[in-house]
Amino acid sequence: MERKSNLILYNNPIWKGIVSLALPVFLANILKTVHDLVDTYFLGQITDPIVATQMQSGISLTWPIFFVFIAFGMGLSVAGNALVGQHIGNKDHVNAQKYATNTIYVSIILGVLFTIIAFFFSPIILKLMNVQGDTLKYAILYIRIRSFELPILFLSYAFQSIRRAAGDTTTPVLISTFAIVVNIILTPVLVLVFNMGITGAALATLFAHILMLPLLLYFLVKSKKGLVVSFKVSNINIPIIKDIFKIGLPASTGQSIQAVGFIFLQAFIYSYTEAVTSAFFIGNRINSIIMFPVSSISAIVAVYVAQNIGAGNIKRAKSAVKQGILMSVSFMVIGVLLILPFRTFLVSIFTHNEATVTYATEYMIFVGMSLPFVGIFQNFLSTFQGSGDTKFSFWLAIIRLWCFRLPLVALFIYLTDLGPSGIWYAMLISNILATIVGTIFYLKVKFTPKIRLAI
Repeated sequence: MERKSNLILYNNPIWKGIVSLALPVFLANILKTVHDLVDTYFLGQITDPIVATQMQSGISLTWPIFFVFIAFGMGLSVAGNALVGQHIGNKDHVNAQKYATNTIYVSIILGVLFTIIAFFFSPIILKLMNVQGDTLKYAILYIRIRSFELPILFLSYAFQSIRRAAGDTTTPVLISTFAIVVNIILTPVLVLVFNMGITGAALATLFAHILMLPLLLYFLVKSKKGLVVSFKVSNINIPIIKDIFKIGLPASTGQSIQAVGFIFLQAFIYSYTEAVTSAFFIGNRINSIIMFPVSSISAIVAVYVAQNIGAGNIKRAKSAVKQGILMSVSFMVIGVLLILPFRTFLVSIFTHNEATVTYATEYMIFVGMSLPFVGIFQNFLSTFQGSGDTKFSFWLAIIRLWCFRLPLVALFIYLTDLGPSGIWYAMLISNILATIVGTIFYLKVKFTPKIRLAI
């Protein structure tokens, strides 16, 4: 932990340190997207193309609902990353451990709570989205099965944030890789061999998380390297929990409100045809490949910002942000240039529906044009999270979706005859406008510690 902290606080060039720490995260993101593509691919291989499209559409419709719940786990990980990281940067490992322990407690409790909420209320939300017929049946089945993984998922997010805050990006990746590989192996077996369809896809993910749990607990409690936690009631610290919510709540609430907005967006998309919904799902999965390097870099930028703020090295924190943005935009441009010429071929791998191929091919052009702006946007979010100024994450998430994207979607749908293309236009424009707003917010960030000197 000391060696990684020195890399973050002192070693130059900064970009080289960011890349070295981001590489394990990058590899994990590749595997995660491979898993998502495996789900999409094997559901697409179901003999009846109508059923296959309905199942793909069902999964696509459940994602924003699922994200409403996991956003709170991700928000807590933001708090853990910022607060633990700033304590480590301040060389205060005792309080870093206290914050790590309480982040774990809060994550587990909220994970159980949201399992109950997701299981019972998701069908109501899907019906309000006007999802009908077999697509509704598949969507309910999928999200109810996956709701049981939320406590483990929340625990995993907290573990990742604690380890990353200390500069350990390898251990979380190894554990995630194990779960993803198990998932990839189980998915075709359950979906096609046992003919379980969407039920098999959901169970494969759930089983993979259950098998990951012993590894998480071992590294949290028994590991000889890095921070460990002690599951004792006496370790619950109310002031620390308040700090966690103070930093984590704006980030998680902003993401949850954004996820609610995505539910409305999905409803708009579903109002056309299931082929459009499936195209949106497949296009996002393929374009996520381009996001590999950027999501990895931005995650490490948050760690650099947190630790250097804790150490009082503001200049280095700002330099890390600038270098993260430069690398992210460069990777985005290269990725778009490599993927777009082959987009029709890539889409046709995952579906035999000609309408879906047409819509997805067009959608990927618009997304591709907006991805460099998304790279800048992601690094701004990481800056807000690492600095602890998560109120800016909250407002930026809301503004991008509720002030820009959804009104633009409604405008294009009801006042033009562009059809689904209007949604793609709205997404491109909203990403550009959100980047401008993010720049304004970045100029207002206070690079000051958000930690207590005594607890």
